[in-house]
Amino acid sequence: MSARGPSPRSDPAWADWRRSFVEDMGALVLVNGTPPAVLRVLAWMVVCEPHEQTAGDIQKHLELSAGSVSVAVRSLCDKGVIERATRPGDRRTYYRLCEDGWERALAARFRALTEVRSVAERAMAAAGADADERLVEMRDTSALVESGVDKLLRHCIRRSGPEPAAATRITADV
Repeated sequence: MSARGPSPRSDPAWADWRRSFVEDMGALVLVNGTPPAVLRVLAWMVVCEPHEQTAGDIQKHLELSAGSVSVAVRSLCDKGVIERATRPGDRRTYYRLCEDGWERALAARFRALTEVRSVAERAMAAAGADADERLVEMRDTSALVESGVDKLLRHCIRRSGPEPAAATRITADV
């Protein structure tokens, strides 16, 4: 128990499947370079009640520092996964998942494939006849996966609503 009262994690409502989900997400190492706190905040936003949370709410429930929450919500907002919300008569900022946040997150994550393909294509153009099968394979594999991801995202978008802005889409030119 802290000076602020009982820990949110000692609350029986927290000691359910939500806690396991948040901690499991925070332990993922598959999302390279993403701090565990960001993944924990993302997981919390998926399962929290109510759906809109203030930074203080997030901090309290996840027992994270104000700085960790600030960095996490800024990162998730920048990626288009969560968004800020306000309420009339309330000066606090609330956060909630974006409707197309998962599609945006995946598009941002896989945008690297487009960059890899583009780098390989520039190298192939510069190398001319000296470009061997390794460089061609790199370009072709990146383009193939990129195309599959684009089809998958289009399916997700059709399932959930209108297509996001072109800047969030991946395209393959091969």
